[in-house]
Amino acid sequence: MTQNSTPKYSRRSMLTAGGAAAASAAFLAACGGKTTVTRLGSSPTTVKMMDAAVTDVVLLRTAMSIETMVSNLLSDKVITSLADGSAASVVSGFASAHKANLSGISSLITARGGTAFNGTNEKLMIAYGQPALDLIATGKDKSDVLALAHALESLTAATYQYFVSLTNEHSVRAAMMRIGATSARRAAVAAQLINPGTQGFAPGIDDKGVATVATLPSSFGGLSAQQVALGPVNPESGTRVVVLMDTPSLNSLIY
Repeated sequence: MTQNSTPKYSRRSMLTAGGAAAASAAFLAACGGKTTVTRLGSSPTTVKMMDAAVTDVVLLRTAMSIETMVSNLLSDKVITSLADGSAASVVSGFASAHKANLSGISSLITARGGTAFNGTNEKLMIAYGQPALDLIATGKDKSDVLALAHALESLTAATYQYFVSLTNEHSVRAAMMRIGATSARRAAVAAQLINPGTQGFAPGIDDKGVATVATLPSSFGGLSAQQVALGPVNPESGTRVVVLMDTPSLNSLIY
């Protein structure tokens, strides 16, 4: 989460930077020869991390955690108290649709000997779910309701798009494609409510030079982080906080 005027960092950019730092450290260590480094005290004991396979059941359990998280966010009182008119019924319908997806995904899991996951994705809630709610609660801007809904539906569609590439079983892959497509359609509905009419079909730029929300994005199945500006406007910079929403990674999968 960052301000518009500052660089936007996502999980993927941090991994890239971390890899460069590790490579630099290895180079410096090689240049040092056999110089002994003095150590004071005892070194901590390290514990080898458990190997965890990313199976179809793991992906499905994670999908359940995403569906629950999105349903909870869209039905949170912070959102429902601000939503009105068509936005209220649409967002409520979105939340119900995500909740309805849980039974089908649960059946896929149990049929493969796994245990359904009935909780939310806590790591993603900490990373951007709760911060988004806090910003909306502070700003009390009704336009944030549809902005969040659009970002969450786009994120869910991107998550299934990513999971499809990792899935082994054809029937599971087909199920994920069907569920992901419904989120993509809901994202299009939210985009039309935000930027209605034919002028909102294709990506564009408004009179302030800011990219507008498009009903038909220029690329389908993008896996980049979803960016959504939320909360109050900073009186000094004139900008709002931009929340970056990434698809799940290895440390936020539900094993």
